[in-house]
Amino acid sequence: MSDVPRTADPLAAADLVLLNGTVRTMDRGGTTRTALAARDGRVLAVDSDAAVLGLVGPQTRVLDLRGRCAVPGFIETHNHPTFFGLTLAADVDAGSPPNATVRDIVDRVEQAVAGAERGSWIRGYRYDDTLLADDRHPTRSDLDPVSPDHPVCLQHISGHFCVLNSAALRLLGIHRGSPDPVGGAIGRDEDGEPTGVLAETAAFAAYAAMPKPGSADLAGALGLAGDAYLAAGVTTVHDTGLGLVGGAGELDAYRLARASGRLRNRIRAYLVQDLFPGLGDGSLSPVESGISGLGDDLFRVAGVKLFADGSLQGLTGCVSEGYAYAPDTNGLLIHPQEDLSRRVATLHEAGWQVAVHGNGDAAIQAILDAYATLGLDPGEADRRHRIEHCQMVSEKQLDTMAGAGVLASFFIKHVYYWGDRHRDRFLGPERARRISPLASARAHGVLFGLHSDTPVVPVPPLEGIWCAVRRMTRDGEELGPEQRVDVDTALRGYTSQAAHLGFEERTKGSLEPGKLADIAVLSADPAAVDPAALDTLRVDATVIGGEVVWRGATDLEAGRPPSDGGPR
Repeated sequence: MSDVPRTADPLAAADLVLLNGTVRTMDRGGTTRTALAARDGRVLAVDSDAAVLGLVGPQTRVLDLRGRCAVPGFIETHNHPTFFGLTLAADVDAGSPPNATVRDIVDRVEQAVAGAERGSWIRGYRYDDTLLADDRHPTRSDLDPVSPDHPVCLQHISGHFCVLNSAALRLLGIHRGSPDPVGGAIGRDEDGEPTGVLAETAAFAAYAAMPKPGSADLAGALGLAGDAYLAAGVTTVHDTGLGLVGGAGELDAYRLARASGRLRNRIRAYLVQDLFPGLGDGSLSPVESGISGLGDDLFRVAGVKLFADGSLQGLTGCVSEGYAYAPDTNGLLIHPQEDLSRRVATLHEAGWQVAVHGNGDAAIQAILDAYATLGLDPGEADRRHRIEHCQMVSEKQLDTMAGAGVLASFFIKHVYYWGDRHRDRFLGPERARRISPLASARAHGVLFGLHSDTPVVPVPPLEGIWCAVRRMTRDGEELGPEQRVDVDTALRGYTSQAAHLGFEERTKGSLEPGKLADIAVLSADPAAVDPAALDTLRVDATVIGGEVVWRGATDLEAGRPPSDGGPR
């Protein structure tokens, strides 16, 4: 298709045309065609090559798919873009790999200290105690010898824990006499002295008290994250916890990133509860009550993010039955039931969509009990309150969710990244095989999206789709194969159903005339390859609003008109 005829009336011609492939629309009927045309940022037509060729004009950009597959741009329903971007430019990569031991992490801290200004903070991200040969968190005793004059904070891969050295503990006023906050804990040694490990609200308070990056740094982080999203075919991100890293300054960072052209993927922002200081008392200011829904197709304030518990791998996820290797430990609730219910009701009455983090089954029940006080009836009011992660949801809880119209955003990649440890260590075989029970959710009629919670695990939705279809662990074992779903269902978790979670199904999530021309071009049709090979598919191009904003393949152009100067 190197010589594409350009015969359309220029006033009626498309801006972008995709030909010679599979266009998987993800509409209700599962329609597939071979070509697509877009104009003014929206889908103009999805049809045969012959029909769409009639929309090619002198300035139409034509992409020859050469058998590739175009799907709606992926929607990540639970991510942390600012946090993600900061990890990409971190002082210390504390993750595993590359680190096998606590000593490896300490060596990286020492290297960072050597090149840092005296007294400046050293930040590291992504350590996972359960992947270290030491099988423990680093402590201040590990960090102090290499960082006597620099405050150090290492953030756990979950974000629910951190480790501070003695210099950081002093600056934040944490000492032997400091009480554990409600919903959190200060790690202590046998003498009662802080070890430097902080959990849940103790960690969140530490993050809030540390010097925050400036708006320019945060905007730069958003740009780095955005590049990674585009390379993965992600066109919309739900920022579920805006403010976790930079407080209200993150809103300024988004404005700056947009003004500088660094904000290229669409954002739906769920503001972290800490930005609402009166929420615990059941009050919101007029401004806090009035900003829900403000924004446009690029950035919109969508809802508020609350926390019910912590992480399963950190033993702070709230479970009704003790952890397999720590049977006397049931995790914790971040808020007492009455407090959680009051926060949910206050936001609901102000018109906010509420998204509550819940991993353990006891936390999920607390969330459902809070939602129950609202008297939700999907037939009367379409509020679409959500449960985030929803790892250990039971059959009974799924039934309750379906009846109340409560949606789920499942952290499906836990099956791969922590499945072996959930089975052998944290939950035991029976509970582990039910994490992220997608087949059960579908059977009960619960609408759900899928997510990676990046920077907790890598972004690519294609990996998430593979996880949902195959349910394989890192060690190559099946985990709960009865909870597998088919490719179409998994794709919808990142497209049409994901759009529903954000009240955007009328504008995105499927490739239909009039909807936004947000597209991921894949190396092959996910529905036509061996399910075991889904994670080998590539994203070869990403389109947002009819503009090619990222391209990984060089053989897509067909008779391209003069350069429009747009992003590549």
